Order: sequence, then C-alpha cells, then structure tokens
Amino acid sequence: MIESYSHENLLNWVESASDPQPHVLIVSLPKQGRSQAFLHKTERHARAMAMQFQCFDPDLVSFELHRPATPEEVARPINGNLMFEESL
Repeated sequence: MIESYSHENLLNWVESASDPQPHVLIVSLPKQGRSQAFLHKTERHARAMAMQFQCFDPDLVSFELHRPATPEEVARPINGNLMFEESL
C-alpha cells in the first residue's frame, strides 16, 4: 500500500484523511518481534505518523495499519500495549 507511494502521494494521503475520531496506528518492530499501537486524536494524525514511520529502516520499524479506535481503547489507561502519542 503506502510503501510504494511517492512523497507527494503520501502527503496527499495524509491530507485526504477526514475522520475526526480517534484512530489507532499499529507498527511492527521486527527486531523485537512485536507490534506497538499508538492512539491518535484523529485519522489525519495517525496517517501523518504512519508517513513518518515509512522513513525509517523497515528492519527496525514499519507501518502495519491504522483504523478507528474503539471506545474501549480510548477509555483504556496507558499500559504496555497501548501508548498515547497525543493526549485526548
């Protein structure tokens, strides 16, 4: 998907985000053998962070997906599996 986008296409992808609800961004950490989730205020914030992750070495970190956050995820306190990139 976005791995093949040019920089201009990535910017357009971020700009086209329109959902104002919280979104979860999930990235892979291959060397650690796990994934990390970040809760963002909006879809646009999540896409912008996904774009930033595309700049990293894919052996260290890579974008997996972003999706709307569930009410349970928004209400869940910070723990080892969910990090709040921005306070809600």
